[in-house]
Amino acid sequence: MNTQPPIPVGVRLPMCHETLPPADMLRVCTAAAEMGYRSIWVGDHLLLPAASKSVYPHTHDGQRPFDATTPWVDPLLLLTWLSAQMPGTHFGTSVLILTLRHPVLIAKHIASMSWLTRRPISIGVGTGWLRDEYDVVGLPFEKRATRAKLALAEIRELITRGGKTYTVRGDDDQPVDKHFEMKPIAPAPVEFLWGGFSPLALRLVASSCDGWLPAKQDIEQLRQLLPQLRAACDDAQRDFKELRLVAKVGPGPDPETGRVDRDNLRGYAELGFHEVIMELPLDPGSSKAAIDTLERVAKRSWL
Repeated sequence: MNTQPPIPVGVRLPMCHETLPPADMLRVCTAAAEMGYRSIWVGDHLLLPAASKSVYPHTHDGQRPFDATTPWVDPLLLLTWLSAQMPGTHFGTSVLILTLRHPVLIAKHIASMSWLTRRPISIGVGTGWLRDEYDVVGLPFEKRATRAKLALAEIRELITRGGKTYTVRGDDDQPVDKHFEMKPIAPAPVEFLWGGFSPLALRLVASSCDGWLPAKQDIEQLRQLLPQLRAACDDAQRDFKELRLVAKVGPGPDPETGRVDRDNLRGYAELGFHEVIMELPLDPGSSKAAIDTLERVAKRSWL
């Protein structure tokens, strides 16, 4: 009996609905680990409007597959809670909306999570698609990719060196450079994976990230994008082989393209990807339904 998938498979968790309280969410995660799923991933939103003119980039009609009442628990808090109860599982965000938060706050959360869990963390990052969400927190929607690149450099410096020099207001209200400390640092490795697939996103992967986490792209689409990523690495004088490639298949385990089964997993592996993330339904209805889905996919893929 084959007990290993052709490529490691992670799970993007459902939302924490009333039908899936914390104890049941943990039950789903434990079942996934026992079946051989490598990792657990969670998504991110701060708050959602009932309606928006922003186009959701991952559906054919631009409509989001969730509404304003869909519950989004803070991803780093949720992963820290799960990590305390599942010491052998790898955790990540897919994706954390980087530019909705100040880099210092993100660095503090990541370093604290790393210090508490003492294990590697994968931080999938992106800039989001919902202009309204930026309006609420008072941040500009424009030029967010440029701000993301600067934020990644700042976060890395804080979580690895434990400090940074900032320009602040001095006693005479004039700008002055002052060094600040931020402890503890992250004792375990933290990798940053960029979640987009536009030409600008690929340049960000090459220049600023440890890897690439494209969402909902099938094998043929990825086959066309990989040469563009290689070219971006060449332009940035970056070794393409340094990147960790993680494909997020969706929506759900049985999309029209990107179905999670043995043949497709082999296809991702042959392209050079290192891991695939399968999305569970946002609201599976119960922990049993979610576990049944995990088992069905595992049986046809490796068990």
